[in-house]
Amino acid sequence: MAAQGNRKNRQFKIEPFKHPVKMDPKYGEKTWKVLEDAIHEINNHNASGLSFEELYRNAYNMVINKFGDQLYSGLEETIIKHLQFIETKVEAAQGESFLRELKLRWDHHNKSMQMIRDILMYMDRIYVKHQNKVPVHQLGLDKWRDVVVRN
Repeated sequence: MAAQGNRKNRQFKIEPFKHPVKMDPKYGEKTWKVLEDAIHEINNHNASGLSFEELYRNAYNMVINKFGDQLYSGLEETIIKHLQFIETKVEAAQGESFLRELKLRWDHHNKSMQMIRDILMYMDRIYVKHQNKVPVHQLGLDKWRDVVVRN
């Protein structure tokens, strides 16, 4: 009975690693490039070969390793570039085909933004919330309005 009492009184102490873990200095750039390429594939309706689990993990690791700002600003730039391309396609359509093209591009954009939002869910919950940024899906809607509709 006394041996059991000694076990209950013993406390465990968790100590930090003795050697700091060195991160690749280009980790943020490399990981963003992977995510950027995936976003381009999603926007081009070629997402079947993508591993959403791996992409989510990459986005998660960027946020926890303090690359959330790079991830968010890169996403914003990528959305704007894609929408500028879309805007030229919609603008080139004339008459009745204009509305069909606009509706088609809008549907594709919405679907793409839902998939991108799923990949960047952790960034949405943590980084966006703490930095008072616009959530991913809403960012896509706002950029559509600013780039495609208002031009």
